[in-house]
Amino acid sequence: MPGNNFPKLHNALWPGLVGKGSLGGEPCISLDTMLELTAKVEVNGIKFDGVDLFLYKPHIDIDVSDDGIQILADRIHSNGLVVGSVVAPVWFDASAMGNASRRANWLTHVRKAVRIAGKLRESGIRPYGVVRIDSAASVADWARDPRRNTKRIVETFREAGRIAEDQAEDLRPHPSPF
Repeated sequence: MPGNNFPKLHNALWPGLVGKGSLGGEPCISLDTMLELTAKVEVNGIKFDGVDLFLYKPHIDIDVSDDGIQILADRIHSNGLVVGSVVAPVWFDASAMGNASRRANWLTHVRKAVRIAGKLRESGIRPYGVVRIDSAASVADWARDPRRNTKRIVETFREAGRIAEDQAEDLRPHPSPF
C-alpha cells in the first residue's frame, strides 16, 4: 500500500462553512461530519493526514476555552487525524488596512487564532502548520489609495508577526474564500 510522507495531505474544513448557513442557502456541514468524511476517504491507498481548520462558528468558536480546545483535539485525534493550519477569522468585522477599530479587531482575531494554534500544538494534535491570515480588504477598497493602504497592511501584518513570534507560531497569507 503506497504511503504519503511529504507533502502531508490535509483537507481544508472551511468549505463546510463558507457560503453556507445563510437564509435559504445550503446548511453548514458539521465539524464531526467533515472529520468523519476526511478520515474515511482513500484514493489508491492514500488517505488524508489531517485537517486545516477555519476558526469560526459553528465549527470552532474563536473564544473557545482551553478545555474546549482539548475536546476539539480529542475529536480530531479520534478520527486518526492531526491539525495543520488554522485560519484566523478576520473578514467579518476587521481589516488590516481599516480604521483603528477594524485594525484592532483584526489583531484581536489573529491573537486568538495564535492562542488556539499554540494550544493545539501543546496538546500534540498539531505537530506542524501555520496560522493563515488575510488582509480582509477588497481590491476595490485597496485601489482607492494603494500606497497608503499597502503601508497600513504592512504595519498591521508586522504587528501580527510580533504576536505570532511571541507564541512561537508562524503566519502565512491565505487567499480569501470570499
